[in-house]
Amino acid sequence: MTWSRLKAAITLLTLTVNLLITFASQPIWAANDQTPPTPAQHPWPALIEQAEAHGLPTEFLKEIDPTFVTVVFEDLRTYAAEYHPEDHRMILNMRLSFNKAGGVLAELNRMTHHDLGLLYHELFHAYLDFLFSASDPQTLSSTGQAILNLANDQLRCHYRFVRINPIRQRKAATELRFLSKEDAWEVLNETWAVFVGWAVWSKLEIHKGDMTNATWNPEAVDEWTQRLTQASQSGELLGYYEPDDPEERRVARKRFIAPSNGMTAQDVERILTDILKLPSAVVRASTTVTEEAQKRGEAPPSCE
Repeated sequence: MTWSRLKAAITLLTLTVNLLITFASQPIWAANDQTPPTPAQHPWPALIEQAEAHGLPTEFLKEIDPTFVTVVFEDLRTYAAEYHPEDHRMILNMRLSFNKAGGVLAELNRMTHHDLGLLYHELFHAYLDFLFSASDPQTLSSTGQAILNLANDQLRCHYRFVRINPIRQRKAATELRFLSKEDAWEVLNETWAVFVGWAVWSKLEIHKGDMTNATWNPEAVDEWTQRLTQASQSGELLGYYEPDDPEERRVARKRFIAPSNGMTAQDVERILTDILKLPSAVVRASTTVTEEAQKRGEAPPSCE
């Protein structure tokens, strides 16, 4: 082999080795031409600022330690969002992130009314988790203590010894259940969060999304009352639990509670007044609807 050919071969071998070293040093996603996963930035400060500008309730959000909740975005298939109290983790669908990229929360003024209701549903899960996780309830705000006290009272009976709808479409067919502490906590959590999400969505719908200039005139209160009546009658506001028993989970992943163990007038009054800060006229109309619905249906089972 001539010197010129040997030199060319050495040059080619050197280039090949350098390319292999460069390729091996790249992250795995570079080989597939994909962007590496980006952890979500904590949304609390921007969330509160945007919510206030949008006329949405924020006082309960300000009570939560911003480091308490971890927020991530995923391409969820089964649910639109999830909350995991065991590690205080909120999982939101990618569509709720800016440009659907999973980095930061999307701007609230660009979200649909439905998505804002969904977001507040999950935020209220986080709030209840924060209250129940307090090492000393006396360190909570007076509102937080009142919500926690009511929740604990309701967990002793109303959301523990319950009627369920084994077949949700057959509302008159109910079965009695004495729930575990975990299942009862989930029923209360879902029932209250469903109501919070519904209330935020309904308020946005009634006021056409213009929350900063929202006025609760008689027409608006009447529309709210009609919407709540319809939602109560349709079972839209009923909570559920996922059974602890694996055998029962094979039959039904979710067990929905019957109307007899749905929201009470006391629950409605506390949440609308202390959490959502709605005017007294709306609160009175809502408790009246709830009381009338309870009178028409089965009475909740007695714990005695």
